[in-house]
Amino acid sequence: MKHEFLPVFSVDWLGLLKKLEKLEGNYGILAPITCYNKLLARIRDIGKPFFIDSGIFENQDVPWYFQKGCQFKDERWVRELRLAPEQKLRQNIKHYFNRCDRFSPDYVFAPDIFKEPLLSLYVARLSWEEYWSQPRSYTLIGVVQVGSALYNWPEKAVPTLDSLLPHYDAPKSFLAPLISAYRDIGYEYVALGGLLKADKSRPSGWKFGLSVQELDQLLTWSRPDFVLGGLALTRLEVLQKHKVWADSTTWLWWDARYEPERFSNRNVLQEVVGQSYQRIPEVDVMPVNSRKIL
Repeated sequence: MKHEFLPVFSVDWLGLLKKLEKLEGNYGILAPITCYNKLLARIRDIGKPFFIDSGIFENQDVPWYFQKGCQFKDERWVRELRLAPEQKLRQNIKHYFNRCDRFSPDYVFAPDIFKEPLLSLYVARLSWEEYWSQPRSYTLIGVVQVGSALYNWPEKAVPTLDSLLPHYDAPKSFLAPLISAYRDIGYEYVALGGLLKADKSRPSGWKFGLSVQELDQLLTWSRPDFVLGGLALTRLEVLQKHKVWADSTTWLWWDARYEPERFSNRNVLQEVVGQSYQRIPEVDVMPVNSRKIL
């Protein structure tokens, strides 16, 4: 992963991919592993940097990291969802990687759990071990769930005698060691995740929760390689400044049909791609993780 800005466009059906195929320049394509086989194979054949993620927002009724269980409460049996045991988590992670292997992506995001930074770290360790269980042709990217700490950190209006110093009583005091823990596991590349907030007024149902200034401050000290959900016209300058890669589905709305006053005389997709000067990385013949020693 070269340290230059690269826009990455998320797709989950063929019509979106056809729009991207018309672009000239450097960009990446991200697809969830839940996409159908022909689409994933088609993306691979295009030759752009190809990313796969686990589809963190898929199957929310029974997420992949939960299993159904029963417990006797108040004189009756109650069915509930529980965190799956380690063996089951490893099995699901193995299944995810095995499916990724079939389509030879360039990069794969390790599975994570939305709004759960510590559980995501636990899953990231299991994923790293499974990733190294056999040679694989792609690079694994760790996903740090930073949004929960940033958005929900309690603020004290008036410090008390037993209050921590401001430097320690802040999201950075939790997130900096958390990011370092991913590096200690072995992750060479780290993405910031969990930065989307639910917003029913948006077509996608989600919005990026940080202002441009807040994102600039976060990237200054966290120094990630990727910002999940971070690609937007208003954030291009900051992303270029910090030379990070970022994806989004908001590119679907850069269209004159939705905002004629902004986009009627522009090809915004081509403008964004034109601002990327990254050389497209070649796919390694040798498995990526066969060149390293645990």
